Formats: sequence, structure tokens, C-alpha cells
Amino acid sequence: MTPEEAPKSIRSKLIVLREDISRAKSYLIKHATGRAENLAAAWLNEQGIEQPDQINTDHEDQIQNIIRAYSLRKAFYQAVFELVASGDMILTEATTKFEPSLGFTQGSSSQFGIRMTMQAEKYDMGFAEPHSFQKIALPDDMPSDPDIFLNGINCTSLHPGIREAVEQGLACFRRGLYMPATAMLAAATEATWSECGTAVATHLGDAKLTNLFSDPYSSISKKVADLSNALELPNGKALVKSAGSSIAKVREAEVWTGVLRDRRNALHWTKAKSFVADHSETATLLMAAPLHIGTLEAIRLKC
Repeated sequence: MTPEEAPKSIRSKLIVLREDISRAKSYLIKHATGRAENLAAAWLNEQGIEQPDQINTDHEDQIQNIIRAYSLRKAFYQAVFELVASGDMILTEATTKFEPSLGFTQGSSSQFGIRMTMQAEKYDMGFAEPHSFQKIALPDDMPSDPDIFLNGINCTSLHPGIREAVEQGLACFRRGLYMPATAMLAAATEATWSECGTAVATHLGDAKLTNLFSDPYSSISKKVADLSNALELPNGKALVKSAGSSIAKVREAEVWTGVLRDRRNALHWTKAKSFVADHSETATLLMAAPLHIGTLEAIRLKC
């Protein structure tokens, strides 16, 4: 690759991973205010990632290092923009293009080698760079961003449908739509139990449990109860322990799910004849979600 070709090639190979964005959000949320470019540099430094201002295009490792550095920076800035979109942060300064100053060399620097050097120039890497930002602090509120909300859970392992239900639940809560928020959280929770139960049944070789979770007419309450009971047995307890959890946590998740399901069932007119749900009740259910969804997801991952 020639120095002339390098900038365009680097730009075309930038890759932003969802897990990098999630990690960046966790880092950002710890800082009430700051400058995104400085925090991005510190974040990269913590990971041992250097962002050099000059590379040799004959050295593939140098090219890959700069691609990784720019990809992480792009992920960090994407995290800023998503936190702004969710209402957790505001930008206090206009964005600009990310145009790093980068110089290129080619060839050997040995006594008999030929070395070509291009002076450092600014290159447009194809994404925006935020600058000054400030976190919005609201009393008795919770993060609106799903990555921050699910902090501590391996979000990348959650089924996309479960994550989508959580996102929609948070969006409803943010708009004061508490019953729809409860319904979407219940959907995410039931899906989490189903994914966990299917995996546990296969792992334990439990045909009865497998049939239960594959039966579309089985009630979620029976699935939850039978899965909890299966995890009480010796092989189930060993699985729970290997996931770094306990039967007590599984039972707590079961109780929480029951409360959530009862509240969601108010959607059925014959149950409560009221669609009213208040902020505090819904917030309490939501705030417990990461703990209980995390318990089930950790067990599923060990299957």
C-alpha cells in the first residue's frame, strides 16, 4: 500500500462493534462533564491502544493498529451521540469532523534503503467528533440508555428480541407511558426465562423440561415454576453455582417475575378494569430488571 492510498484504505476498514459502544458508555457515564476527545484518548490509553501520528505503510501491524485505534474512537463518539439521543447527556459545543493529523512513510530507513515520506496532514475519517458534553442529572430517575440500564449484564449475549423489548420499555417509561413500559418489560422477562429454560433443559438432558418449553400452549407461570424446581435438583444447583449465582437469586427472580406478570395482566379488562400504572411502581419493577435478567442470562451462558 502506498502512502497516497493509505488514508482511504484505513477509513474504509473502520469497524464499530456494539460491545465497544457499550463499554464506552459505561466509561462516559462516570464522568459528569468533560471533553469527548480527551476522554476518548484516556479510554484508549487504559486499553493499551496507541494512536500514532505517523505510520509506515509497509508494516501491516502499524496499519492494523491505527485502524483499531480509530475504530475505538469512532465507537466512543457513537456512545456519546447515543447517550445524547436517550436524554442522558447534552452536547455543549458544536461537533466537527474527526480529522486526525497523520503522516506516512514507506520503505526502509537502513543505510542502503529507499524511504519515502509524506508530511503529516489532516485526513477526514468519515465520522463526526463531539467535544464538550454534560451529563443530565435527574432526581430519582434511571438511565434511559439500554446499555447503561443493563450495565453488568453481558448485553452482547442477550437475544436481540429481548434487548429490543427492553429498549421499547425504557422508551415508554421515558414518555410517561407506564403500562406499555410494564408490558414490554414483561415480554423481555418472559423471553429471558424461555431462553434460559430451553438451554437448561438441553444441558441437563431433561426431556420433560424440554417438552414444556417447546410447547407453545404452556403457561409462562408453569415454565418459570418448573425451571426453578429443576434448578433446585443436584445437577441444577451445580449449574447455578458454576454461573456464580444461587438458588436464592433464582427464587427472587421468580417472585419479581410474578409481581411483574400480575401488573402486566391489568391489560386484561376482566383482571383489573384499569390501565393505570404510576411512575414509582413501574420504576421499581424496571430498576430490578438488570439484576434478575442478569441472573437468568448468566445461567443460560453456562449451558
